[in-house]
Amino acid sequence: MAIFSHDSKFMHFVDQLVDVVVLNLLWLLCCLPIITIGASTVAAYRVSMRMLDSEEGYIAKSFFKAFRANFVQGTILWLLNAASVYALYLDWQIVLKSANPSIILILVSILSSVFVFCVFIYSYPLTARYENTLKRILENSLIICVRYFAKTLILILVLALEVGLFMWNLPMQIIGVLVGPMILIYSASGISKRIFQKIDSDNASRGEQ
Repeated sequence: MAIFSHDSKFMHFVDQLVDVVVLNLLWLLCCLPIITIGASTVAAYRVSMRMLDSEEGYIAKSFFKAFRANFVQGTILWLLNAASVYALYLDWQIVLKSANPSIILILVSILSSVFVFCVFIYSYPLTARYENTLKRILENSLIICVRYFAKTLILILVLALEVGLFMWNLPMQIIGVLVGPMILIYSASGISKRIFQKIDSDNASRGEQ
């Protein structure tokens, strides 16, 4: 039947789904030491961005190549990310456990949370796509988050919806374990890639002028 032919849309969907499951398993496997979560996440972003262009090739080979290439920077990025989130956790614990927290303390906690989010939301896809210093990557993530606020808001809503679906019931939670992280990364890759392409195009236009 035509639906099962190699070039059919159905078989292309099946191939993509298999790739997502394989990529998710690779990501989980390489996250097991915990300290390597950053390198594993950068590698997953690298492969997912290539998948968006149908250039993924061999999933495992591409993943481990990106994992090795970004191991140091990805690991440092993750440690900074984890430390920042933990600091926010302690900060909010103080706020929530205070009998009468001051408005200033609440405001500082909110602004700190927004700042940390903006600094790290695009840092992993930026590391996967560009070669740059870690300082510049974090700065660019903050700039992109502010400049493309509407797209960032869409990204937040999409990710929140997906997380909600994967937590809906037990069957969805099982599906979430199998493909959940990669669905989130794939969605973030799609929006990030559009932003990066716009930035590259604008930079190219300014260069020609």
